[in-house]
Amino acid sequence: MNVYALGDIEPKISPDVAFIADDVIIIGDVEIEEGCTIFPGVVIEGLGTSIKIGKFTNIQSGTMIHGLPDSRTIIGEYNTIGHNCVLHGCTLQDMVTIGIGSIIMGKTTIGRGSLVGAGSLITERKNFPELSLILGHPAKFIKKMDNKAFEDAKKTAELYYEHGLEFKKDLKKII
Repeated sequence: MNVYALGDIEPKISPDVAFIADDVIIIGDVEIEEGCTIFPGVVIEGLGTSIKIGKFTNIQSGTMIHGLPDSRTIIGEYNTIGHNCVLHGCTLQDMVTIGIGSIIMGKTTIGRGSLVGAGSLITERKNFPELSLILGHPAKFIKKMDNKAFEDAKKTAELYYEHGLEFKKDLKKII
């Protein structure tokens, strides 16, 4: 991984992360808690604002996480962030699933246990309650899901944690 201080501000990465790929870029005011798995091609830029990534969250390949000067990026625990997403100055509470290719803009909050469908665009200053199914371009609240969504999100995050441990142990570059 490529970890950069920005002036005096250094990223804080738990020694107990599951896996962070070699090409991941982490800059500035970033905190990554235990159990996280961060796959290839992810960029996390804490420039002029802070980014916090909670326990057992997985961030899949190609995702960009950035903040806004007046809006931290907070990613809760047991979240799954799909491939090629953009998270920009938003808050994802615990056990949230973000589908592949979604964009979540600043000052938006996604409630616990919610699911954002693949390819969704969530514009600035939106707030979705817990257990929301959110779809579209621009995205809209579709319905409230049942409590099984919490269990499903946690199981998915735990699965990616296990993948991360496997990668940490057995991934070998061959060329």
